Amino acid sequence: MPPPATSSPAPISIQSLRPDEADEACALARAVFDRFIAPAQPEAGRQLFHRFAQPAALLRRHSTRYASWVAVAGPRVIGLLHIHARNHLSLLFVAPEFQGRGIARQLLCTAAARGGLVAPVTVNASPNAVSFYSRLGFAPEGPALLKNGVHHQPMRLAAAPRDWASPLAP
Repeated sequence: MPPPATSSPAPISIQSLRPDEADEACALARAVFDRFIAPAQPEAGRQLFHRFAQPAALLRRHSTRYASWVAVAGPRVIGLLHIHARNHLSLLFVAPEFQGRGIARQLLCTAAARGGLVAPVTVNASPNAVSFYSRLGFAPEGPALLKNGVHHQPMRLAAAPRDWASPLAP
């Protein structure tokens, strides 16, 4: 009797956000935010984030000075990177079951390699993401803040790492 067939995981691709992916990308961002970030944020900050992470708002920004990238595994959006003015990370979220696999780095590398992200890069990191951004080379820039109801640590990456010069994904 032959062994049971095993399915291999769907390959992960990084691509510019398509309008038909906005609902799923925003739902992913809100779900990850609610699970990991919202518990430490005041209600005003949670509401502000949910307004910011709405599909219509994302697409409106995407058509101006923002660029958005998604990581896709099969038919599913598993990561979102939303960049303002090519140098500020507005949203960077990866589905929990895909975290720790380098997908956030792939999103950043691909955006940088395709000209959508240039150093210096800034981010307003949630308190629980500071160590993640530090591992990427970001450094705190000033004290942690509470602004518009959102706790965050301003961080800056002066120069992009060498591996951002070429995309890690097609």
